[in-house]
Amino acid sequence: MRNLVIAATAALFVSACGSEAPQENKAAAETPDTPSAGQYQASWTVTALRSVDKTTPATNLKEKATGTATGCVDASGAIDPALFAEDGDECTIDNKYVRNGRISMDVKCTRKGAPGEIRQSISGSYTADGMEAEVSTSTYLTGAGDYAMTRTFTAKRTGECAPVPADDGNAAAPTPTGNAG
Repeated sequence: MRNLVIAATAALFVSACGSEAPQENKAAAETPDTPSAGQYQASWTVTALRSVDKTTPATNLKEKATGTATGCVDASGAIDPALFAEDGDECTIDNKYVRNGRISMDVKCTRKGAPGEIRQSISGSYTADGMEAEVSTSTYLTGAGDYAMTRTFTAKRTGECAPVPADDGNAAAPTPTGNAG
């Protein structure tokens, strides 16, 4: 009887170990090294917004606002920072880690009419067809309106990116203006 209990316990341990391994391998297989190239459509929500200089924040967004954004991921897995930018902002990536299912990016943006910097820290994850992230924004403006904001993003791959028009050198030369002579 004792040998039967030992054998049953050993079989239980072996079967428990066997059922865990395929799930881990399945998760590893579902997460590509880099995000899949293509066009992404994101939905976002402002979860927190506060003034840091006791003036009206220099953003059109309000707490609990929602919206959408689009951006591309190129063949190398680089995410266009426009996916996370506020409308009209021009952004560049300062620092990034986008690999093995993780997204960690520092982005610097500028905004017309608001001199200074808008910095975003993006932290999230991705799968073969989507991504989730939290974007923390801090502003360093030369005037009033500095704010801190947090938004959550959920994005899905919607297809291929639109091709970038090639500059074939046949663009028309600009027409001169003004008076000659």
